[in-house]
Amino acid sequence: MSIGFISGDFGVSPTGTLTPGGCGYYRCILPMLVCGQRAHAGRIAWDPIRGFGIRDTHSTGVFGFKTIVLKLMMDKRIPKEIQLAQKLGQRIIIDLDDYFEGLTPANRAYDATDPLKNKATNLDHYSKSIAMADTLTVSTPFLLEHYSHMRDVRMVRNGVNINQFKQVRHTHHKPVLGWVGATAYRNNDLEQLAEWLPQFLERNDLMIHHAGHSDNSPSFAEVTGVDPHRVTTSPIVPINDYSSGFKFDIGLVPLRDIPFNYAKSNIKGLEYAASNIPFVASDVPEYRLLHEDGVGHIARTPEEWANQVRHLLTYQTRRLEAERAYQTVVDKWSIEARAEDWQAVFSAPQ
Repeated sequence: MSIGFISGDFGVSPTGTLTPGGCGYYRCILPMLVCGQRAHAGRIAWDPIRGFGIRDTHSTGVFGFKTIVLKLMMDKRIPKEIQLAQKLGQRIIIDLDDYFEGLTPANRAYDATDPLKNKATNLDHYSKSIAMADTLTVSTPFLLEHYSHMRDVRMVRNGVNINQFKQVRHTHHKPVLGWVGATAYRNNDLEQLAEWLPQFLERNDLMIHHAGHSDNSPSFAEVTGVDPHRVTTSPIVPINDYSSGFKFDIGLVPLRDIPFNYAKSNIKGLEYAASNIPFVASDVPEYRLLHEDGVGHIARTPEEWANQVRHLLTYQTRRLEAERAYQTVVDKWSIEARAEDWQAVFSAPQ
């Protein structure tokens, strides 16, 4: 094995299976599958003689990796271990697909990564690790520019695993709107829906589905002001069952006009399109790019949001746009379309 993908975004299911979260899946598991080299992914293992290794639920550690990719590793021990691993000859790549400096207090991750509130795992340790890496991989032009002062920064945009998603079949029945995500990890993004969505649902007698509900977080209805009777929900599920929550016909991607969201990829829109679901998104850079590719609509004002969604209420429009967007994602935005970029990163000389 030559590449080890290590992420803090791996958990263990009730059955004992190692399960990645969204970041671990898109920036570790999928790149691992197309990297063109022998690879392994999981949680961190460390040995002062062998360096970084991979630990899963069935081993104490797998070692022998020439290249290590670190994802969301903010522990205070990581900078020192990077230094030692590099002396042992390991190439350290740190992957970045969020602009953590742009987090707002509304996002639960803000407190969780604050050095004043979390001494063991925080952004100070993370920044030190980033500065020490041999290579950084980023997912958007914003992040590429932000880290341009570093010695080796490569941009590889996200791509989806098309086979992961079930295709929504559009019918003449009244469509259901939908949003996928955890309300606690937003930066006041959903609040913009309150300006038009409650009235829109009432006037058109429509329902909306929230996939990702948690009893420990504010409800979608609370945050958006939508009548709870017009909201159906499904819980957060492991990534291998992720598409089961896509129980709707028109997707929404509300994002505030802030730097944190300029750095975000358009992965949610890609997931909708891969599920044959047309969508409307806020006018932020990566969704503007996707729209220019013929995938999704963008909206800047409450009136534009309502008009774009109203446009998709028609069955024929919805079906045709979904088919066109799906094919574009297959051709240009799949993980297979990203394979060459990932392989170039991993084959680069140290």
